[in-house]
Amino acid sequence: MRPQEPKRGLAAERTQLSWERSALVFLASGAIPLMRDGPLSVGRTALAVVGIALAALSVWFGALRARRTLQVHPASGRKIVASPRLEVFALGWATAGFAAIIIVILML
Repeated sequence: MRPQEPKRGLAAERTQLSWERSALVFLASGAIPLMRDGPLSVGRTALAVVGIALAALSVWFGALRARRTLQVHPASGRKIVASPRLEVFALGWATAGFAAIIIVILML
């Protein structure tokens, strides 16, 4: 029998939902260049693949952050939440790079 998982709480749920919203934006942004008229190029196809990869990364970060909000300090019993610096930094730079690549490919 598996141990019962602790209740997630609203903070963990809101955190995961916000990361999932970001994933939907990556999927939509990767699909927009595919709607452009003309033959399908390697660059536009690559954007769709990168958009899918970034969406998966965003969902993974969301699940990771939601799990981290459930951590409890062993001595005091209070909830502790680790800083989201790595996830926010990584996804922020990925977003900026993805946007720059979209602009370059759509101008060509």
